Amino acid sequence: MRESIKMKTEDYNFKFRVSGVIIKNDKLLLVNMDDSGFLCLPGGYVELGETTEEAMRRELLEEIGKKFEIDKYLGVVENYFINKYAKKIHEISFYYLMTPVEKMDTNNFTIIENDKGHKIKLDIKWIALKEIKNYDIRPSILKQILESKNLEFNHLILNELDKIGC
Repeated sequence: MRESIKMKTEDYNFKFRVSGVIIKNDKLLLVNMDDSGFLCLPGGYVELGETTEEAMRRELLEEIGKKFEIDKYLGVVENYFINKYAKKIHEISFYYLMTPVEKMDTNNFTIIENDKGHKIKLDIKWIALKEIKNYDIRPSILKQILESKNLEFNHLILNELDKIGC
């Protein structure tokens, strides 16, 4: 088993992640982890020796239960935020536009992911793009990107130390 790329210091935790943008029928696929109260894009940690593209495909299979292909690379977000345990996080996440390989409907569902022995409840939700402004989505910049319909953003640096993140 490979190790996820993450580090901890006294001040910060570092996470190297991938996130998938999945749009179907003008709806965006989002995840609420462990009833957090906010929504994130599906994704997860990159493992040592794994490319971000490999990690993206693996994470979506684990979280959604379906195979996906990468349409295109969208950008990278470097984010600083506080997690639910009040720990400062420095996260770098690569974002990809994804398409399901197999048939997929837009019904909401819940899955319990076994993430290396840790059980995580994932509520998978499809939200109409025109309604995303009504939801708490993290990181918050995603709303602006999705509403602009210009999904490519190259490299963003966010300081959201006043918000709890995914």
